[in-house]
Amino acid sequence: MNNFYNPNSYNGYMNNPYQMQNFAQPSVNSIMTVFVSGESGAASYPVGAGNTVMLIDFDSKMFWIKSTDTNGVPQQLRRFNFVEQTAEKQANNEDAPVTRKEFEELKQMLDDLLK
Repeated sequence: MNNFYNPNSYNGYMNNPYQMQNFAQPSVNSIMTVFVSGESGAASYPVGAGNTVMLIDFDSKMFWIKSTDTNGVPQQLRRFNFVEQTAEKQANNEDAPVTRKEFEELKQMLDDLLK
């Protein structure tokens, strides 16, 4: 008789239902890179238990990180933008954010002009 159909066996590996055997595989957290089209493609991409996937969309210059815990429960889909960093862009200080101190100084100057 084939053990596959025997309810007292575990695919032929366990003949005694009271005998406990450990068939657990070691948890391996692998990271894959997959190309998707849009956020809907990233959200619907299946991820196996205990894995992390980097989902890249070159058209929108974004990528998402999608993970599941060891039980297969999905974690929050994280969203990132990516842009090329060149030496010229890094040296250009025009797009630098304004500090709070600079903002307060400008605000004070404007208040003085309005008075």
